[in-house]
Amino acid sequence: MDSAINEKPKMDAHFYIDNAPPIEVTQILRIMGHDSEFTNQEIAEIFKKSYGFEMQRDHTYSPRRLCDLGLFEKKRTGSRETNNLTDLGKKLQNILGIDISLAFDLLHYLHYTRYENHPNARKYFWSYKRCCELIWEKGFLIKPDELAAIIQVEMKQEFPMLDFNAKKGGRFNAVSAGCVSTWLRALIPSPITKPGELIQRRLVQRFELSLLALSYVYQIRGYQYGDPVLMDRQLIDQISGVFFLNGECCSNLLRMASRISSLVKLSDTLSGTSITLLKPFTINDV
Repeated sequence: MDSAINEKPKMDAHFYIDNAPPIEVTQILRIMGHDSEFTNQEIAEIFKKSYGFEMQRDHTYSPRRLCDLGLFEKKRTGSRETNNLTDLGKKLQNILGIDISLAFDLLHYLHYTRYENHPNARKYFWSYKRCCELIWEKGFLIKPDELAAIIQVEMKQEFPMLDFNAKKGGRFNAVSAGCVSTWLRALIPSPITKPGELIQRRLVQRFELSLLALSYVYQIRGYQYGDPVLMDRQLIDQISGVFFLNGECCSNLLRMASRISSLVKLSDTLSGTSITLLKPFTINDV
């Protein structure tokens, strides 16, 4: 009998971001048929034989990342453990075949929001988001060793209940910080260049990104959907930070969304323009 496999431990302390590079993750996502059931080894063999693509030596990293993101699910039949596309995985696969820049934005969004959105999410999604937030707050690409040092301090403050002296888990280093940069460099256009250089606040045309970010900000601020929120500088900066957007571009995208989508509306008040998101906006709405 097939059974779903839950790989997430109850007290996960895996802050380290494993090497699952965008090019490998997206190539694996591309080759999966909607009803395919491939083991990690079979995925590697298909890549090499049909596409001339050599996966990294450890074939588990990228399929596991897709599973942790909710795009794959693992099933076991006897001793055979396979990867299967979830409905969200099928959605992302379709977008990847149509608009690669949007697909990379959505994959970044899943990394950025996964920790808050799923109670059993791995701790490395917290690390990913904090790295992004710190880069956004500083306004430049922080050197990997400096970024790692900040994360090492913060993770002990944020999760004091964990045993950071245990042999496994509880680590984060410059290599892991570099994995975040690799995903940010995959964005089109990318917000980062070299360590120490100012980030490039992005200009994009997809209003859906602004709604995804707005919905996420509603969630983490504890707002009720349907509540009007003043579009002040602080709100726009927080929304912009999710996708590293130029602030004016973000404001324009939200205004565009209010004309196109029935989920959001703008109102003029004595204090300024307010924005109201009527219900959550998710990747399934893109």
